[in-house]
Amino acid sequence: MKVLITGGSGNVGAYVVERLKGNYDLTILNLKQSMHHPDIPFLKVDLMNAEQVKQSAKGFDAVVHLAAIPNPFSDPGERVLSVNVVSTYNLMEAVRENGIRRVIYGCSESASGLGIHTVNHKPEYVPIDEEHLCWPHESYSLSKYFGEVTCREYSRAFGIECISLRYTWVWLDTCRERIEQIITQEGAEEDCWLGAYIFPEDVAQGIALSIDYKMKNSKFPFEAFYLTAEDTFSKLDSIELIRRLFPDAPPPVKKPEYFAQKPKASLFDITKAKQELGYKPQFTWRDFRSPQRVKLGR
Repeated sequence: MKVLITGGSGNVGAYVVERLKGNYDLTILNLKQSMHHPDIPFLKVDLMNAEQVKQSAKGFDAVVHLAAIPNPFSDPGERVLSVNVVSTYNLMEAVRENGIRRVIYGCSESASGLGIHTVNHKPEYVPIDEEHLCWPHESYSLSKYFGEVTCREYSRAFGIECISLRYTWVWLDTCRERIEQIITQEGAEEDCWLGAYIFPEDVAQGIALSIDYKMKNSKFPFEAFYLTAEDTFSKLDSIELIRRLFPDAPPPVKKPEYFAQKPKASLFDITKAKQELGYKPQFTWRDFRSPQRVKLGR
């Protein structure tokens, strides 16, 4: 199978390429060549250029779409929104015109409005699952939400198989200082919010599982999945964390058994990903320095 990976030279993309190489015929589409995988075929393409994207996407069976502005604090909001939304639209048009069967969209739990956010929305219930309403309200969360909607509606209209992976804060070396504070419990608990995180190796696992996932509805082949670690990085049990965040009226617990089995379970429900994709998180916060983690070459 020929797989195109947009953003394959990026921080998360490098782990995805590492996971998929050897099993698929990969090509990286990016503005810069990968420093970790210079041996993987590379296409220098600006996703804001629709014609470039259309020509470059010919001949592929599937696309993993990771390219985006990942940090909404590094660019003006209008640029984050325009680049992330237009690049996804251009890609989906190229997928449609080239008859590509499947797209894996690198979304974010921020699409819910409960990840990167301006307003501390109270969830309608916990754990937060894929049926929970989305309330995005700043540039990044809106861009990821609109990207998922674009994939969903292209799936509905044209039968393109689309899987949106709403993964949480990815623990990368670029965030090492903050992560070290969390691990050593020096980080302030008030900075925790919902405590959701994931390792890049587990993002890559979710993507690998999504490539071969059998869609349930052939007429409308779209699915969304939350991906997180098994637990939160909060020192508090998850129900206690929710009660601290919303002391006057905590959201109801939709699945008491979920937290009974794991008191510190992620507040974003990964049951669907486990049951349908076969997803099984490999790492928790204790493993950040683990020698068992993937080592990327240079």
